[in-house]
Amino acid sequence: MVHNARMTTPTLDEFVGSCWNDHATDPTGVFGRFATGVSLVTEARHVPPFAGLVVHVAGEHLGRWQDGLDILRVIEGPPLVADSPEGRALARSRAVLECCAGDRKAAEKSAFAARSGASQPFASDLARILAIAAAALAGQSRTAEAAALFEDAMALASYGPTATDPTARALAVTANNLASAFEEKKDRSRAESALMVRAAEAARDWWGLAGTWLEAERAEYRLASSCRHAGDAAGALEHARRSLRIVEANGSNPYEAAFAHEQLALAHHAMGDARSARGERDAMAAVASKVEDADSRAFCTEELAKLDQVIRG
Repeated sequence: MVHNARMTTPTLDEFVGSCWNDHATDPTGVFGRFATGVSLVTEARHVPPFAGLVVHVAGEHLGRWQDGLDILRVIEGPPLVADSPEGRALARSRAVLECCAGDRKAAEKSAFAARSGASQPFASDLARILAIAAAALAGQSRTAEAAALFEDAMALASYGPTATDPTARALAVTANNLASAFEEKKDRSRAESALMVRAAEAARDWWGLAGTWLEAERAEYRLASSCRHAGDAAGALEHARRSLRIVEANGSNPYEAAFAHEQLALAHHAMGDARSARGERDAMAAVASKVEDADSRAFCTEELAKLDQVIRG
């Protein structure tokens, strides 16, 4: 006789991890799990990761602002304390969805609650909120509104965050993700291409403050890629060169060098310089062979094959 395995209830961390794994291919299905997920939020520490997931799926992927807010309301009570780091995180998540829904008055109220007792200035919390809301609106092709919110966020951040200010890293991550998402879009409008490059520039600037050389180098890689996707081959070449210079100045990691050479090859190809493109392709192959980790080396090989398809036509 075959016995059915006993079903076990996932932890909140397991639930959130599973949802992140599935959300890109099935955002509607993941959203449908949230009604079950709220029952797993039994500790204050559960609130920020769950709320962040709700905002991303309900906001950027589905544009279901009000439905997302309804889910967040369910977890507002105990064990959560409003004037706590977790309570402020929930208030920020709520403010993002309220901002996207067009209720700026409610969003400002939630944003103010998010800073209650915090050591950073109000502009810090508000900048993060507007940047995330911009990414969500961009995901729904509301580009003009997204661009306006993104610029508002950048303006708020002019107060001068330090490297330890959470706003610096949050803006770097959000801007990078925004640029990356636009790169993957096949039918970008001119306005979307402009916002893509603007976001990649912002990511480069903020990673320069909040990150290590690795994040700074990868931000130059992203900016090179965004420039090329926007039709600016010369800009792509310049930023790819900067990416490689950072790698070389920090030990010439073969994996990082491989992708800097990849961007150089693509930029030269976009400029019509086939000889230089092939040279950078060969340089990528040479350093990729030195990558020690087998999985990373295999990924380089896959990307090298894609590069060959582009530059060899």
